[in-house]
Amino acid sequence: MPNDAITHDQPGERIRTLRVTRGLTQEELAAASGVSLGVVRKIEQGGTARFETFHAIGKALGVVTMTFVQPGPPEPVTDGPNEMVLAPIRAAVAPALDLAGQPMYGTADADELSLTRLESAISNLGIIYHSNRYDALAGLLPQLIVSAQHHVAHLEDEPIHSAALRLRSDALNLAARYLIQVRAHDLALIAIQGAQRDALTIGDMQLAGAAISVQAWAMMRQGRFSEVIDLCLHAAELIEPRMSSATPTQLEAWGWLLARASAAAARNNQPTEAEEYANLAGMAGMRMGREYRDRHAGRSFGPLTAALLKTENAMVTGEPAKAVALHNALPRGVGRTDSNTWHRALLDAARANVRIGDVARATEIMINLRAKAPEWLRYQQLGRDTTREIISNVKRTLTTDQRALVDFFSLTD
Repeated sequence: MPNDAITHDQPGERIRTLRVTRGLTQEELAAASGVSLGVVRKIEQGGTARFETFHAIGKALGVVTMTFVQPGPPEPVTDGPNEMVLAPIRAAVAPALDLAGQPMYGTADADELSLTRLESAISNLGIIYHSNRYDALAGLLPQLIVSAQHHVAHLEDEPIHSAALRLRSDALNLAARYLIQVRAHDLALIAIQGAQRDALTIGDMQLAGAAISVQAWAMMRQGRFSEVIDLCLHAAELIEPRMSSATPTQLEAWGWLLARASAAAARNNQPTEAEEYANLAGMAGMRMGREYRDRHAGRSFGPLTAALLKTENAMVTGEPAKAVALHNALPRGVGRTDSNTWHRALLDAARANVRIGDVARATEIMINLRAKAPEWLRYQQLGRDTTREIISNVKRTLTTDQRALVDFFSLTD
């Protein structure tokens, strides 16, 4: 899809120029994109819009979504409560450096080093993460990371040092995934790039590939779609396994890289590329036969996860009926994907159902999600947006469940 060279700074000016170049009126662009005429007019007059709106307009105009990204400084804001809440994990992930360049962190049990205890702690916190107990995780992760840093600094003899580096990579990977969930994306990138450096130091390309995948996840949350595609395809090429002899770990790492590339391409209005990468990820999943959970990466991949990617892409490209059909035809008897991937898929299913008019089914999915993963759900903007769509499509009085969702997300507008 072309990325027209537009020199205008404002997204509205770029849209107007592209619209006129293609011989479209505002009314025709609104009809082609599915965006209301009023919104098109407001954007062209200098108004702002959300990603989904720019995505739809870009698709109608035949350009990638990033065409409408406007570089510039962010608006000045007052520090919010998250700055203080994240201070302990920030100090662990990005500690202060002394004049000699050494990280400054302390631990009360400096003389009691045990890789066995550290590995057990990482495993236990992984369970907490997948149980969506983020409040508990927030209090424990900083101590875990400091301990991992301390083990690496004081266990210098091989092969113990390599084992310490592997565990620190695991700990930083876990921290990065948690930080993405709570929307601290820049700090997540610091953590996951540290995890990747440790993986490369010990020569574990699968572990490094897992770190690349998490890095891509954080970057996608920042709207850096083209970078994500380049990053994941480059890494996938380097670790591409031989299908006839590939291990589940190798297929899992390769499959996730292609899944990230596909998701980024779908969001960047590159449907042909998105389908190509999704098909390759699906090939890896089918070769595996069942879902495989990588303990170090903290996630699953297999035929189910690969199928969920196509459902997600269908929602991104504005095809809710296709998304519902794909969700209803998901492979069975192949094991479970990880909780975060499954919960995200349920959000897509809820939004797809409300958009085809099945508000009751969408409400049911959201209520079940609230019961199973409340801490995870309260951080999901997609969950908030889906609830708003449910409410806006209710023709009469809200049901008890729908009112409960409004209260859960504290929706007042």
